[in-house]
Amino acid sequence: MKLISKQIKTAVAVSAALALVLGVSVFAVPAQANNYKIGVSNSWAGNSWRETMVCAIKAEATLSGKVANVTVLSRNTDAAGQSADIRTLKTQGMNAIIVNSGDPAANNAAIKEATDAGIKVIAVDNAITAPNTTLVANDQVEYGRVGAAALAKAMKYKGNVLYMRGASGAGADTDRDAGFKAEMKKHKNIKITKEVFTNWDWATGGTLANQLLVPGKFQGVWTSGIDYNIVTAMTTKLKGKYIPVVGSDNNEFMKLTQQLAPKGFVGIVVPNPAIVGGYAAKVAIDLLDGKMVPAKNLLAPKALTYAANKKEIDARIVATQEATFSATLSLPGKTTFTPSQLFRCKAPQDSNDGGR
Repeated sequence: MKLISKQIKTAVAVSAALALVLGVSVFAVPAQANNYKIGVSNSWAGNSWRETMVCAIKAEATLSGKVANVTVLSRNTDAAGQSADIRTLKTQGMNAIIVNSGDPAANNAAIKEATDAGIKVIAVDNAITAPNTTLVANDQVEYGRVGAAALAKAMKYKGNVLYMRGASGAGADTDRDAGFKAEMKKHKNIKITKEVFTNWDWATGGTLANQLLVPGKFQGVWTSGIDYNIVTAMTTKLKGKYIPVVGSDNNEFMKLTQQLAPKGFVGIVVPNPAIVGGYAAKVAIDLLDGKMVPAKNLLAPKALTYAANKKEIDARIVATQEATFSATLSLPGKTTFTPSQLFRCKAPQDSNDGGR
């Protein structure tokens, strides 16, 4: 047995040396089943949505029984910084890397290095253009379209829109913009009279709302998820004369949609579940198990209003969580964790214990 072992080791060493001479890539030993290593590159830290996304990845990975550890690199960084993080995860021997990228193409070189090394790369939330990768996300084009269609209906198909986007250049923002504007072109009596970027920052969205909301100036507002503080601003800036607002499945926005419905407020909830991270983890594990997975795995968003979807909106509100919490707790057939298992995780940089 010892002689055979030595012969095998010698053969492997010779093969590796020959491969290097010939310029052939030498791949790491394939992952052992039930012992996968998953890395997460998150380009934006301190945001409740992103924190829940990462917590969902951890929860799904833990419940699978197939993942040895999840390594999270989560920070506010630019494209160069995120590419460095992806390379770090590659060097650390990840079997799969889940990437929420700040730019569709800026990390392509680093991602190619990972896929060339046999690592599965899954883009979550924001689409990327790198080949040999898998996307798991809300259908962001449809997100923009269904919200626009519901807003047009609430405005009775006429009036001016305050269009509050996310972050310029982000894949999700670009896709939502395409869906939103394609729908709005159908309605000749509706005009987008002001377009601004919130950078998905709550303080920025609130400041813009207080600066821009003037009685009679707009008949509707579309937001890219920075929503409840827009409604709050209407209380003072519009003297409680509420106009329709498109927002997301954020706790406080849904509460205001519920509470202000008797006063004539039409809140249009278009869920963008942060727990799509858990779905990305499931897809990563399926790929590592050798299963066939589509290149694109998209959630189908729908618009909810309190008049039409009272029970669903009431059920989605999570009283124990913060105002900005993305209050979708499960994706049937795509995630398996319970709310309590999700809430064990405090933040991306923390271990899986303690409350959020």
